[in-house]
Order: sequence, then structure tokens, then C-alpha cells
Amino acid sequence: MSGTSRRIRALAGCVVAALAGLLLIGTGLHLSGAGWHLARCLSGGAAPFDAAVLPAGYPGLATIPSLPETSVAQIRAVPGVASVVPVQGGEVGLVGFGSLVPLEAVALDMALLSSSGMEGEAPRGASDAVLDQRTADQLHLEVGETITVHGNGADRSFEITGVTESQGNPTLDVRGTLGVLPMTAADLVGSLETEVVHVRAADDVDPGELRNRLQSTLGGEYDVLTHAEMLASGDVTAETLPPVLGVVGSLLVVGAALTAYMGRQSTTTTSLLMATAVLSVAATAAVIVASAGVEISTPTILAVAGTTAAAALAAMLMRPKIVSHIG
Repeated sequence: MSGTSRRIRALAGCVVAALAGLLLIGTGLHLSGAGWHLARCLSGGAAPFDAAVLPAGYPGLATIPSLPETSVAQIRAVPGVASVVPVQGGEVGLVGFGSLVPLEAVALDMALLSSSGMEGEAPRGASDAVLDQRTADQLHLEVGETITVHGNGADRSFEITGVTESQGNPTLDVRGTLGVLPMTAADLVGSLETEVVHVRAADDVDPGELRNRLQSTLGGEYDVLTHAEMLASGDVTAETLPPVLGVVGSLLVVGAALTAYMGRQSTTTTSLLMATAVLSVAATAAVIVASAGVEISTPTILAVAGTTAAAALAAMLMRPKIVSHIG
């Protein structure tokens, strides 16, 4: 076999390994929620809230969680709290699937909805609703379909105008979510309960610090989570699988780059694979951090990517000496 054929076969192997690694990393990004964090950092957008206050022991499998009316005033009084948005709703049932499928009807916060990503459109009228992705997938429901919901002693029809992209947290979201306009929620549920309170931190307060302040002030009757912790699954498989996929994917990409680096591939090919390796390492770091429920920040991403890029650049500049020394 000629030297040219060997180089082509080696290049094909490197490309296949790199593509397989990127596929694994992409899956890890999706499962961990890190993709949302990265998109937010790169776009300069902010998380829809910094911390969430929930009833202690949430979720309650038997009932929709409910916070006392006095909790909102208590939360506003905590130092470092910039704004407070109560999320209100109640329990309803989806008709037509053998038995009532329990759903949580929520009065939509449009700012939160727009930041979470959605297929379709937000509700505009009293008969419009959005569903969470997990419920839509499980019941094979799509945008444009009409569903029947039982609540407050009566059945009502809704058109699904949108499906939220977020899969939700299986540990926290024990039932599906039906998002409707506030007045519709009041009619559908009857007496709205405050299920969770979303809190925005002041500019100089870190979300983790805000969580600690809220927890210390409110005591054991409440659970406080940062937005990143709300996205983290809490399921052992879902917590460990994304980092494993990311690490294996990065090993494949980095291995492909090193093979090209040490082989007789062109400088252009090697440089592209090295750049891909840098991106894969940064993405895997984001997957690991997101899976742990830690807020991903732009400086962290830049630090990981910058350090890896500097190492890759130094390796490229020293490539002739290193290859000649080993060879």
C-alpha cells in the first residue's frame, strides 16, 4: 500500500472518530441542559431567574405544592433580592387517555416562557395553551392539536399553540405542565395557589449566595434552588450519563487530533482537528458543570477554552521539533 493511501485512510479514520466524538458531546450537551447555558452565555442573555423558593420536601406526589401568602413578603425582605415573581396554578386533568392524566395548570410568566425556548407560539387567547416537551412526547401530542382539560368541575378545550423545549427536571416535575394565560388559569383551576416563587438577585449578588441567604432566612419550611440546580436532573442516570458521553466524546476528538498531529497529515488538517479538540474540551467541561447543577458562567467557558487553545497553539508551533524528535 502506498504512503498516500495510508495517509488517506488515516485521515478518514481521524475524521470519523472526531465526528463520532462530536455526536456524543452534542448528546451530552442536550441531556445535561448545558446547551441552554452555553447559548445564554454566547448570546449575552440572562437566566429567567436566579433562585426558586419551593415548599420543603417538594415535590409532593399527592398534591400540588403550595406556599403560604406570607412567603412572598418574607422573600422580598431578604438582602440581595432584586425582584420576586410568584408562579401560580393548580391541578387539572387531561381527558381522553383512558383515565385523567394529571397536569399542573400554570399561569404563564411570558418572560420565563420566552427565555425557555419553545416550538410554536405563546398563548394569545383564552383557549390557547402550551405543553411541556415530556408530556407532549409521552402522549404523542403536537402543536395545532386540540386537547380537553378537566378543571374546576368542567371540561374545556384548548389548542396547543406551543411546546416548551425544556424537558424539565423529572425529580421536581412530577406531573406535566399546561401553560395558559393568567385569567384562563383562574377560571380553569378556581383558587390559584402559589406553587413556587422565582427570585432575581441584585447585580452584585451571586445566585449561589442568594440561595444561601434565602435558605438561612426562610428556614427548613422551604427549599431554595438556583436556576442551574432546577435544570439539573437529580436522576442518577441522567446526572452521570451526560458527563460520560462528553468525556468519551472528547477522548475520541482529542485522539483524532493527536493521531493527525503525530502522523503525516497536512498542517491545515491537523489545525482543524486541534481546533475541534479545543471546542470539545470546553463543551465537555460545560456538560460536567451543568450536570452538577452549577451555574455556567462566560468567564469559566473562556478560561477553559483559552487555556486549551493556548496549549494547542503551542503544540502546533512546536510540531516540527516534536515530530522529528520522536521520529
